[in-house]
Amino acid sequence: MTVANTTRKRRGSSNAWERQVARARSIPIQKMCERLGVELVQHDDDKEGESWCGTCPICEDLAPGFHVSPQKAGGRGLYFCRICGSGGDSLSLFMAVRKVSFPETVRELVDG
Repeated sequence: MTVANTTRKRRGSSNAWERQVARARSIPIQKMCERLGVELVQHDDDKEGESWCGTCPICEDLAPGFHVSPQKAGGRGLYFCRICGSGGDSLSLFMAVRKVSFPETVRELVDG
């Protein structure tokens, strides 16, 4: 196999991986919460727009310190827990709750 063929082959698999990552990242935070079984209720006091709160699936504290803002991050949404300080997007939530790596997360979300 020549160097050009090897480079083309690597680049092709890299593009496939990038498409899988983009597909996994496109999952909205509320859909991810549903998939993980996180129960949310709409938070009425939010002046910036729609937000939701519930029990954090990461620290499992019973106080409703877990907040989800679906309109943030280009409409994909972000989460933040005021109790344990965790926060991020839907992929980081999946990784934290399921305790899996980034590649495992992408594969599971794209395949299932």
